[in-house]
Amino acid sequence: MNGLQSCCGEFIRIILFVLNFVFWVAGGTILGVGITVKISVSKIKDVDVSEQTLNTSAYILIGLGCIVFLVGLLGCCGALTQQRCMLMLYFALVTIIFLGEICIAIVVYSQKGKINSSLQTAYERCMQDYGNQTTCKDTIDTIQKVFECCGMHNSSDWKKFKPNDPPKTCCKDTLTVCTYEKARKEGCFTKIDNFVSHNAKYIAVGCLIVAAIELLGMGFACYLRSYILKREEYEAYTV
Repeated sequence: MNGLQSCCGEFIRIILFVLNFVFWVAGGTILGVGITVKISVSKIKDVDVSEQTLNTSAYILIGLGCIVFLVGLLGCCGALTQQRCMLMLYFALVTIIFLGEICIAIVVYSQKGKINSSLQTAYERCMQDYGNQTTCKDTIDTIQKVFECCGMHNSSDWKKFKPNDPPKTCCKDTLTVCTYEKARKEGCFTKIDNFVSHNAKYIAVGCLIVAAIELLGMGFACYLRSYILKREEYEAYTV
């Protein structure tokens, strides 16, 4: 084994460690936030969401944090200890995640019409249960606040469920009373569709960056495992 191969192997090992150290820290942070929200959910009073929504958000953060933390930890330990089995386990986990993302992307793209129809049905059901179910109320209020919209296609969609006045989130925060005359006219599905269309290139770039990082991690793990195997064979041969 020549000096160039040794130098490349050590360089790849350092890059793999740094890359996964960032993921490990990020995963630990997400996990910590999720656990904190879960523990403190009954004490959080300054947010306009229900306890059920906070609990659901906490579980999502904990699940996501665990996955990122575990993958980052495996990558760091594999790079530090140079254990081939650990590197292969890391490679397998990242590959599963990568293939899962591709499958989800294919399903979403091929079934986007059905998914859109299902989302509209679910949204309309939530509008119907707005006054009875806190999760639906929180979801709709958040969407209408963030996207500054009202109803599914326009503000008149609410007249079927709230004939007198629309929800307060249909109007600007400065208004104390929200009426259909003062409510925003543009529907949330129209706003979201415009937002996705306008930011499609940024979403695509973000997805490509994530995919590139995953592919780099997989490639580095394979190269490092191969380098360790060759080094062990070389050391055994020279002894």
